[in-house]
Amino acid sequence: MVGLSTGSTGSCLRCQRAPAGLPEPGAAVALQAGAACKLAWKPAGHGAAPRKERAPLRRWGLNCYMYAPKDELKHRLLWREPYTEHEAAHMCSLIEAAQEQGVEFVFAISAGQDMVFSSAGDRLLLQQKLRQVAAMGCRSFALLFDDIDPCMCQADRDAFPSLAQAQASVANEVYQELGQPPIFLFCPTEYCSSLCSPSPSQSCYLLTIGRELLPGISVIWTGPKVVSQELSAALLEEVEGVLRRPPIIWDNLYANDYDCRRVFLGPYTGRAPGLMARLQGLLLNPNCELQANFIPIHTLGSWFRSELGSCAHPDHAGTWSHSTQPEASRADMPQTRSGPGAAASPVPPALVITEGGASPVPPAPLIDGAGASPGPTASLTPEEARSSPMSLLTLEEAVSGPTVALTPKEARTSPTAPVTPEKAGSVPIAPLTPEKRRSSPTAPLMPDEPRSSPTVLLTPEEPMSSPTAPLTPEEPRSSPTAPLTPEEPRPSPTAPLTLGEVRMLVELFYLPYHHGPLAQHLLEHFQWLQANSLSVGVSAAAPSAGAGRWRSRAQSFARLCTQTCRLHVRLVGAAGRALLYDLHPYLWDIRNVLLAASAFIQWLGCQSITAPILLQGDAEPWAQRGGLFGELQALLPVGNSSDLFYQPPPLFPSRQLYVLRPLLPQDKGELYRMCREGLDCDPKVAEILVAHPDLLGDRLLGSFLSLSPEYTFVLEDEAGPCGYAAGALCAEGFLQQRDHGWLPAMRHKYPRDLEALLFFHTEPAAVPLPVLRRFPSLVQLGTATRTLDAGASRSLALCLLSALRANGSRGVFCQVSAADQQQLSFYSKLGFVALPVAWDGCPGAWLLGRLL
Repeated sequence: MVGLSTGSTGSCLRCQRAPAGLPEPGAAVALQAGAACKLAWKPAGHGAAPRKERAPLRRWGLNCYMYAPKDELKHRLLWREPYTEHEAAHMCSLIEAAQEQGVEFVFAISAGQDMVFSSAGDRLLLQQKLRQVAAMGCRSFALLFDDIDPCMCQADRDAFPSLAQAQASVANEVYQELGQPPIFLFCPTEYCSSLCSPSPSQSCYLLTIGRELLPGISVIWTGPKVVSQELSAALLEEVEGVLRRPPIIWDNLYANDYDCRRVFLGPYTGRAPGLMARLQGLLLNPNCELQANFIPIHTLGSWFRSELGSCAHPDHAGTWSHSTQPEASRADMPQTRSGPGAAASPVPPALVITEGGASPVPPAPLIDGAGASPGPTASLTPEEARSSPMSLLTLEEAVSGPTVALTPKEARTSPTAPVTPEKAGSVPIAPLTPEKRRSSPTAPLMPDEPRSSPTVLLTPEEPMSSPTAPLTPEEPRSSPTAPLTPEEPRPSPTAPLTLGEVRMLVELFYLPYHHGPLAQHLLEHFQWLQANSLSVGVSAAAPSAGAGRWRSRAQSFARLCTQTCRLHVRLVGAAGRALLYDLHPYLWDIRNVLLAASAFIQWLGCQSITAPILLQGDAEPWAQRGGLFGELQALLPVGNSSDLFYQPPPLFPSRQLYVLRPLLPQDKGELYRMCREGLDCDPKVAEILVAHPDLLGDRLLGSFLSLSPEYTFVLEDEAGPCGYAAGALCAEGFLQQRDHGWLPAMRHKYPRDLEALLFFHTEPAAVPLPVLRRFPSLVQLGTATRTLDAGASRSLALCLLSALRANGSRGVFCQVSAADQQQLSFYSKLGFVALPVAWDGCPGAWLLGRLL
C-alpha cells in the first residue's frame, strides 16, 4: 500500500483547487496486495480540482489516498457531528474520483481529543459517523489517536486499567461494526520511538496495543522520530515484535506545517532498500503546498516501484537479495536513491524544463562548523555539456512517459543509469562515467560553457567582478548585478525557467535534515567569511594570502546571492500562477535575507570584527527554525531579533531585481537626485531646489556621507539607487562633529536669506543624554517612491543594523517628523517605538528607538 494522506501531523495542504474543507482527490497513492507503501496528504480546500489533475498518482505507482485534514472541523474538533447534505456531496465526489483512478480512499477521523472511551453515546456517535461515510462508498478507514492528552477522565479510569486498553476497545468495536474492512488503520498515541517510555520494546502502552488490537487492524508508525531522517528494516524489527504485526509507516519527511518558512522540494531519500518487506504500507505526509509536491510524490513512486522488485526476493535481513555490493561501498553512494531507479530527477517536469536522465543532487548535511568549506568538484568538458540538450515537457508528458527499469548491474555501477534515447522518449542524454559521477556530487561547467548549475565556486586566483570594499573615485563603478559573459545570455523575463534555475530552486529548499548544494555553499561561505574577517582590512597596499582568499570567497558568495536574487525575478515572471503563489513566499524570504547578508559581507571587507556566535543543532528538524532562511538569519549579528525578519509576502510579487551594497564614492549624486525626486513641494520650494540642487540631500544625508560613510548602504534597482540606510556607531560623537564641523561648512555654503535654508542656520536640539546612553547609535533610512517592495526596504535596514550590532551597538534611535506618517509607519514595522523622553528643543519631531 503506497499512498498520500491529508496528514494528521501536518497542516492542511494549501492548494488552489479542492472543495472547501476537503482535499485534492487525485492526491492518492495506490494500494497493492503484498506491497506496502502509502502516501498521506492533508490538503486544504479552495475549489474543485479538474479531473485531468486527479490522475497522476496511479501513474506514479501509488494506490492510496488518506483523508485526514486537520483544518476540517468535523475530522477532529467536531468529530461527533455528521456531514451535511452539501458536505456529503463533496465527500462522495472525492471517493468517486479515487475509485475512478483505481486509488483506495481511506477516511480517517481523530476522536481522541475529547472522547470518553467508556461512554456508550460517544462510541455510538463515532460508529454513526463512519457508517455515514461508508454509505458514500468508502471501504477503508483509520482511527487516529495521535497528539492527544494521555491522561484519561475519571470515568475512563474507572472502566479501563490503561489508555491503551481503552483505545483498543474502541478500535476493535468500530472495526467489527464496520464489517471488518480489509483496510483499517490505527494511529497510537505513542507513534514513534522518541515518544515511547522508555523504549518501544519496553513501552507498556505499545505492548498492550499489540496484544489487544484485533489482527486485522494495522498500526501506524513514524519511525525513530516524528520526522525521521532514516528508516531501515533493522529499526522496524523491534516495533514489529512489540505490535505483533508489521507497521504502516506514516512518513513526515516532507511535512512542513511545523515551520511556516520551510518547504521541501528534494527527492524521497533515507529509506533503505528492502524496507517494504517489513511494512504493510507507507503513508507520506507531503508539503502543505500542492505545487511543491511533484518531486516528493514522483520520487516516492519511483522508490516504491523499485521496492516491488526487491520485495519479491528479499533475504532474511530485508535487503536486496540481488545486490552483492558491500554496505561500506553503498554508503559512499549518493543517498537520494534507495534502489535501482528509485529517485527520479529532482527537477520536476511540471515546473518547466527537464533534462533526460538528470540525476538527483546528493543531499549535503547540515553544517555545524565555522570553518567548513565546500567539497571537491569536478568539471564537465564543453562537449559533454553540449551533448545533453534540454527540451520542454509538460506534466502530462512527464508522468505518462515510459518507466525504465534498471538491471542490478546498472544499479551497482552508477547512481543514474544511462538511458538510450529510445528508452527515454525524445530527450537524449549524455551519461557520465562512474568515475566522473563519484568525483563530484555537483559538477560545475567550465568557464566557456553555458551555465547550468548555480553551485559554481571560484578559486582564489579568479578575478573579482564587483567590489567588496568601497572604490576610490578613480575606479569604475560596478554594475548593479553581476555581469553576464557572452557565453551566458540572460533569458527573457517571461521565458520558461531553465533546468539550472529549477535545480537552484530545489537546492534552496531540499530536505529537513539536508541542504542542497546551493544552500550548503551559501551557508559555508557565510560562516567562513565571518569567522575569517579579522584578516581583512581597508588597506590593500600589502594584501596577505589570507586576505586574498577571503576576498575570493566573498566574491563567490556575492555571485551565489546574485544568482538567487535573479531566480526570484525569474520565478515571478516565468512560473505558472499556482506554482508562483505556493513557492514565492519562501523564495522571497531567502532573497531578502541574502540581500542583507551579501551587503554585510561586502561591508566586512573593510572592517575588523568578531563573528557572531552560531546556533547549535538539535534532534528534530524544527529545532532549525526557518531552514536555510533561519540559519542565514542566525549568522547575522541581529539574528536574535526575530521581529526584524518577519515581513508578510506581497500580494502581488514584483519582478524588480535589487542589489544591496555599501556606499561608493560616486553614489552621492544619485542619492541626492533620489531625495529631490521624492519631495512633493510647492513651486517656490521647487525654484529654490533648482538654484540649490544639493539642498535636500545635504539636509537628509550630507552629515552621514561626510562623517560616517562606512555605515551607509545603498539599495539599487535596474534604474539606479532607490534607497539608503545611513548610521553612526557613536551618535554622541557624531552629533558633536556635525555641530562643530559640518554645520559651519553648510552655513557657509547656503545663505540664510531664504526660509528654506534656515535649517542649517538653526542650532539643532540636543538629544537627551539618557537616550544616547541606552541607544548609542543613530540611523536614518529612506527609499524612493518607486520602491514598493517592502522586503527589499527591510533588508536595507537589516544590513545597517547588523553592521552597527557587529561593532558593539546595543540600541539605535532616529529622529522623525511627527507629520511624516509614512516614515513613522516604516520605523514602527521595524520595531522602533517612541521614546518617552522630553525633547523640548524640537516639538515637531519624535525620537524613536529600538534595542539590538
